[in-house]
Amino acid sequence: MTPKITISIGRQFGSGGRILGSVIANRFNMKFYDREIITEAAKQSGFDEKLLTQKDEKPVSSTFFSDPQHLTSGSETALSDENIFKIQSQAIRNVASQNNCVIMGRCSDYVLRDYPYCISIFFWSPMDDRIKRVCERAGVSDKEKARQIIEKEDSMRAKYYNYFTGKTWGEAKSYNLCIDVSLLGLERTADFICKLLKTKFGDLLTDKFSLYRNK
Repeated sequence: MTPKITISIGRQFGSGGRILGSVIANRFNMKFYDREIITEAAKQSGFDEKLLTQKDEKPVSSTFFSDPQHLTSGSETALSDENIFKIQSQAIRNVASQNNCVIMGRCSDYVLRDYPYCISIFFWSPMDDRIKRVCERAGVSDKEKARQIIEKEDSMRAKYYNYFTGKTWGEAKSYNLCIDVSLLGLERTADFICKLLKTKFGDLLTDKFSLYRNK
């Protein structure tokens, strides 16, 4: 049976990581999962998709962190947070076993840590670059507001990741590869990553087309 390849992508908010993930998936004809993981988790578990969406990549409640008895208290919040993570993790394992895929965040690198055909990548970029991208994407003209959005999103992702994995979000040793997107720009970063993946996996990946052909 041909092994299935998974590319797990972590990223700072505004770094362009989602765009890069989509380009990689498109080039190699891989399934792309971002919020789609929530849909899969809802289908497989029978839980309300709206509930799973509300908890998606959000740090567990403040009482969960502050109450040292949370593991034995039986609190509804603690169980909800833990169970939702387990449900989402099972959905990640299921899609990774069925398709070559790109999975955005959601601790997928940790969930698939024993999966030999998973490569984890973290994309980051200097704050000024991210502010510019967020302003362009969200139509925000206030750079300070964009900075606040970035810092809030990064903080939530870090708390969620650090709690459930025991690792440090964005730290190089937590991933197979960390790369500053501003070094090459989006297009050449995507090309670089695709070449690396082709070198690593060879014929296990079908290169559907030359990146940015006819541009």
